[in-house]
Amino acid sequence: MRHIYLFIFSFSILSAGGGVLDVDWSTVAPKSVQQKASAPYPKVLKDGVKDVHLPVYLSRQFAYNKNIVVVADKNFYTISINLDRAIVTFSGDRTYQESVSPKNPEFQKIAKATPPVEYNSAEGIMSAEFNRHGVNYRISIECEDPKKDKGCQKIDLISSLYNSLVIVGGRPWDIYS
Repeated sequence: MRHIYLFIFSFSILSAGGGVLDVDWSTVAPKSVQQKASAPYPKVLKDGVKDVHLPVYLSRQFAYNKNIVVVADKNFYTISINLDRAIVTFSGDRTYQESVSPKNPEFQKIAKATPPVEYNSAEGIMSAEFNRHGVNYRISIECEDPKKDKGCQKIDLISSLYNSLVIVGGRPWDIYS
């Protein structure tokens, strides 16, 4: 009987409210405003994000890097780059577990207090989290030796990655069209 209760409890948790955030494509700048590709993006990037249904952001300094790993489906992506002593990750996710109405007074207080980008450092990982077009994005740097590596001690590197973001894909607006 205990297993039946555990199963019912587990199922109720898994079926808790959730879904997919709507992308506000009207806030995505026209292609003419985005970085003009000086050459085709690497096949690993193009193939990896071709079916992603949200704007795909990547730092312009990594847009032509062929040594990346892309994990994606239509509702999220993660692009990882191995550096000499760190791993840099760019991700976007339009899924959520529970929904709160934007008209909720508590939500409005939190939304007003939230800066456009939040920089955090925890457990040796420096991150930048932000929301664009109704989608949640994250950039993270995981250093091999976070106590010695400056990229995981100061926001300079993560801030420069954030400030150099360009759209490299995403549907229905697609840079490859």
